[in-house]
Amino acid sequence: MINDNFKHIDPDKFHDKELILHDCVADRVSCVDGILRFHFPDGFWVTPNHKESHCDKVVRTNASAVDFSLKNIDDAYVRVFTQNIFKKTYTDIWEINKLVSTINNGECSIEFIYQYRTYFEQMWHCVIHSKKKPYYRECQLHLPETEATFFWNDLRPDREW
Repeated sequence: MINDNFKHIDPDKFHDKELILHDCVADRVSCVDGILRFHFPDGFWVTPNHKESHCDKVVRTNASAVDFSLKNIDDAYVRVFTQNIFKKTYTDIWEINKLVSTINNGECSIEFIYQYRTYFEQMWHCVIHSKKKPYYRECQLHLPETEATFFWNDLRPDREW
């Protein structure tokens, strides 16, 4: 786990209904020692139920990060769906290293939409936003045997859901 001096460090297992990634965009990713970290420059959502929230509505944090601790990084992957001009959809499998390098070299960002989870396994339905065609691709981020940890500093009451 990488701290980077955040004020709040929240394990997901205690806050799965209080900290939300829906519609949150990561523009940088790191992968060090089995920790896949997504950086959210515009933060993520915190509900009023969170013990640190002083707001009566769901609001964003400032810049934040989320770590996914992976038992085996080679088991994680991204299934990317690309539609051609004839509306036929093709599926590509990206290893996590490809996702990391594609985002970090500025080719795309990833927006988290929905989370599906079982015990120690998560699958995220996401969207890859690119600067060149195809500009929009849906994807599934598969993270087996993982737990998430949310890192954040302050709430932004001016950024309501």
